[in-house]
Amino acid sequence: MNRVIAGMVVTVALGGALVGMLLAPSSGHAQLSRPVPEVHCPAGAKELPAAAVAKAADRALVEAPHLYPGLGAAVVTQSAQAPYAAARGSEVAHQCGRRAFHRTVVVELLFPKELPSASLSQGVVFVSRFATRYRVWEVAH
Repeated sequence: MNRVIAGMVVTVALGGALVGMLLAPSSGHAQLSRPVPEVHCPAGAKELPAAAVAKAADRALVEAPHLYPGLGAAVVTQSAQAPYAAARGSEVAHQCGRRAFHRTVVVELLFPKELPSASLSQGVVFVSRFATRYRVWEVAH
C-alpha cells in the first residue's frame, strides 16, 4: 500500500515538473510551447459607425501580411461586430469588458496558400476604430 502511494506521489511530482518545464521560459533551450500573448485591450476605441464592419475588414487585409508573415494573400471570410460574432465576440467581452465588446469588429481571414491545413489557413483578428484610423489590436488566431 505504501509503495502504491509513494509511486503516485512520484508520478504527480514528475508530471508537475514536466508541466513546469513546458510552460516556463527557456534559457537557451528550445521551448516546447509558445508563450501566451499578453492581451492589450483597446483603450481609446471609439464607437462604431454604420460602415465599421467593412472598414475593419479592409484594415485587417492591410495589416495581415505583417501579422501573418509568409502565409500569402488573405481573404476576409467573415466580419461582424463583436456582439454578433459568437464565441470570438464573447472572448472580447470576457477579456476586455462590455465597452470594448461594443467597439470591436471580429474579422476572420483565410490564407488560401495554406490550404488544406485548417489551422494554418485561418486567422482571426480584433479591430477597433481609434481617433485617427481603424487598427488591429489583437491576433486571436
